[in-house]
Amino acid sequence: MPDADARVTAALDAAVVRSWARLAAGALGRERDAIDHVNVFPVADGDTGTNMHLTAREGARSVAAAPDDAGAAALLRRLARGALLGARGNSGVILSEWLRGLAVAATRGDTLARALDVAAGTARTAVAHPEPGTILTAADVAAAAAHDVAARPGARADDVLEAAVRGAREAALSSVDTLAPLARAGVLDAGACGLVLVLDALRVARRFATAPGPEPAERAGVSVATTSMLAVMPVTLGLEMTGHDTAHADAVEPGPWTPPGGHQGVPWGADELEVMFVLRRPAGADEFPDGGVADTLRADLATVGGSVVVVGGADLGSDEDSAWQAHVHTPDLGAALAVARRWAGRGRVEPVHVRHLAVPDAGLVVVASTDAPALAAELARAGAVVLVPVAPVGVHARDLALAAVGAGPRTVLVLRNGGQAVEPAVRRLAAEHEAEDGAPPGVVVLDTPTDVHAAVVVAVLAAAADDPQADVAQAVRDALGGLRAAATDADDAEDALRALLDGGGEVVTLLADDLVRPELVAELADVADERGAECVLLRTGRAGTGVAIGVEG
Repeated sequence: MPDADARVTAALDAAVVRSWARLAAGALGRERDAIDHVNVFPVADGDTGTNMHLTAREGARSVAAAPDDAGAAALLRRLARGALLGARGNSGVILSEWLRGLAVAATRGDTLARALDVAAGTARTAVAHPEPGTILTAADVAAAAAHDVAARPGARADDVLEAAVRGAREAALSSVDTLAPLARAGVLDAGACGLVLVLDALRVARRFATAPGPEPAERAGVSVATTSMLAVMPVTLGLEMTGHDTAHADAVEPGPWTPPGGHQGVPWGADELEVMFVLRRPAGADEFPDGGVADTLRADLATVGGSVVVVGGADLGSDEDSAWQAHVHTPDLGAALAVARRWAGRGRVEPVHVRHLAVPDAGLVVVASTDAPALAAELARAGAVVLVPVAPVGVHARDLALAAVGAGPRTVLVLRNGGQAVEPAVRRLAAEHEAEDGAPPGVVVLDTPTDVHAAVVVAVLAAAADDPQADVAQAVRDALGGLRAAATDADDAEDALRALLDGGGEVVTLLADDLVRPELVAELADVADERGAECVLLRTGRAGTGVAIGVEG
């Protein structure tokens, strides 16, 4: 059994890393609903468990695809990079950076205790305004506990891991006494609880790998996320997440929590969108010093919103593109997209993920894509997960499929605007994750060839929000099936509208680019009124003089 001062790769060999990746994803998947339930900080959007599970799952998928002879350090780098590229939500992004810190430390030959300290430090550095009592505190306390035990004579690697798990549990338990939102709800911090599971999965994976039985080489291909194995060595949270005393809540922190850098007078959480994107730059690209990309991008995002986290870097493999994952909560999607587009001039920005933080969980998940910022915001406010392309990168079938599979075993309505082969991509991804997630989502794909088709869906979703019994998918089908649409320039918009209305119509939707004159938009509305049609006016938030017109009925 390795001593506590042995290198990470001696304590965590390839078999342990493979086991850990699968165990962590499985444990977070098992507890995702319970962790979602206690997610009240920084925003009570009930998705921390889901986001940490999806993040860990992508890391595990990357590890599973590694060559059989990959070493421990290489597998840890794959785990971190897969988690980074697949990170979801504030907690998922932080978890991916914690994994990256561990991988960096392992690659340079640090001890296990030192690696846990590096992981905690890199995760904390990634957050623009860290708060106590969160996953960051759990990581710090776990690292400190591991360091204390490692310094004792005769300490072993298992002792270090057990101390780290205990430390994380203690931090999670004390979180209710640290943050007022948690104290008022009587719950533990969701992210801290998720990290406890990740650390306990590592403890179990190492115990399993060193237990009497087959040789490590035989174990490397074994799925440790099995009922029999977990019955012997279960991954456990070991905490009650709810039901804590709320009587002392006012003493924890007077008044509501307000994030640093308020948003131009908009109350926190009143109309917040979560915006995330991946930035890639060629390996060896200059212009920024070490850490400069993350620092600069973090500062840029801090000007448009809060809950800013930027993770990643150039130290997970010199032969690959450097990658960063950016995260911000903002009421101004246009401003956040402007940041992403500026960075597209310095690298490659993959489709931006947008969702509204205040939309309640529903049985149907809608996934859509558009390059119109204002329309994307409206779709998100109506409950959709929206992918916004940043030129020259488009939205591909795999992007839509990842968003669909991330919804879990629910019905997903995918609005396709480019003929992407979404269904096969969903089936491939679902097959890869079937062992952890059970049944794949039921996916319904509908074509929305123009932005006005997507705008009509916004209206359908808004109407369905008032009717819990509504068959939303069928309502969207009906609306799109009866839609006559045209996309034209402002100069030809009136003629196009009149031609569409010659076939009758009860509702007209006008979607105008930002350079279309307000007077013209008013004239088009008058034409609709003359024909007895209700008119819905929307701006795209996109520079240009285009007008998309839709007529229903």
